[in-house]
Amino acid sequence: MAASGTSRPGFLQWLLAYVREAPRKVQQRLGENIILAQLAILSRPVRAALMVLTLGAGVCVVSLSTAIISGFSGEIERLAFGAYARSLVITPNYLAGESSRIARLSDLDRLNEMFGEDLVEGHAAWRIGRQVPAAYQDQRADITVFGVRGDYRFEADMNIAQGRHLEPEDLDSSRRVCLLGSDAAASLFGGNRAAGQTIRLNGLSCYVQGVFEPGETVIASRYADAVIAPFDAAARYFMPNDHLAPNEASRLTIVLRSRDQLYDARHTADRVLRRLHGVPQSQASPFLFADPNAPTRAMEQQRDLLTRLLTGIAGIAMVASLLAFAGASWTLTEMRRRNIAIQAIHGASYMDILIQFATENLILGLMGGLAGIAAALVIAPLSTTWLGWPAQFDPNVLTGSVLLGTLSGVIAGALSAHRAAVTRPGIAIAG
Repeated sequence: MAASGTSRPGFLQWLLAYVREAPRKVQQRLGENIILAQLAILSRPVRAALMVLTLGAGVCVVSLSTAIISGFSGEIERLAFGAYARSLVITPNYLAGESSRIARLSDLDRLNEMFGEDLVEGHAAWRIGRQVPAAYQDQRADITVFGVRGDYRFEADMNIAQGRHLEPEDLDSSRRVCLLGSDAAASLFGGNRAAGQTIRLNGLSCYVQGVFEPGETVIASRYADAVIAPFDAAARYFMPNDHLAPNEASRLTIVLRSRDQLYDARHTADRVLRRLHGVPQSQASPFLFADPNAPTRAMEQQRDLLTRLLTGIAGIAMVASLLAFAGASWTLTEMRRRNIAIQAIHGASYMDILIQFATENLILGLMGGLAGIAAALVIAPLSTTWLGWPAQFDPNVLTGSVLLGTLSGVIAGALSAHRAAVTRPGIAIAG
């Protein structure tokens, strides 16, 4: 009993000492293998440079091609829709029958309160009229009238060629001032200056505050042959026979800060507007949350196609870089089988060999990945100047390409090292 009692403390002391010393020994052994991996890299600079170049080229191609296509997708979307692509557009749902409603100015105020400044970048209430006769001296034309209150520049995304924009004090008043689209100005004034002149619009005078340049986006082009006036002035003077009440709008536009917020914003807006207009959930929604005159569905389909194209090109380039780096790691490790056998003869364990070669490929992979990203960032401005649109880098693609490339090299090198380590040293030395 005494012998048994004395052996337990000795075993416990040994176990505690082993637990205390094991991490230190593992750390020491790991540090030695890392040093050996660094020495192996430094002793073969050409090999190391080729490995870094192989993966760096792949990462550069993946990162740059992804960034260029992402930039192309964004440029196409900007030219087609501008801020409209991330806008919540509210129009009456005439297919809803009796539950259909016309939006009010107060609805826009309530929605802005619900969303808050963190979600909303801008908003506007639009009153869209029919074409009315316009005249300047002996020139005549039929022009569509748009009345607006709020940030109209998101949709009328055009520079001012003459005069100035309508200021908030103009938009919140009934002043008979207006902005002319480029085609409307050409019809009434030809090549003469229009800003500062007075035209007759629906039989009443209207001071031309400014003239737009031709628009680049599809949405902005709708204002080319039109006139934009303050909301109240348009309702009172230029479209008095319209069926809308003075506080009703043909369209509400809420420009969100991110397109990712559109889905939730639509549900929130539907819930709020149902409550404000007394329409229960059992009936069809009184509003549509898209502009029926803008091909948003086609835009979304184009974006999906571009996303698939982007994924396909990036995936092919990524697979090519992975195979190239993994093949180089395997080949160069195979060439060192005799060195591995000599290490085994001198006491290197199986795990020591695997850790050393995995560490070598890890270091080379990280160096190649960072070099590829640096090269892509340097080339990107040149491609932007040549192509005409900015390259948009995705941090997830950059990180993923580096990690996947490094992982492929580590796995390939470790498998080749395993194959050499399990071979008997005499056979490996003899080749």
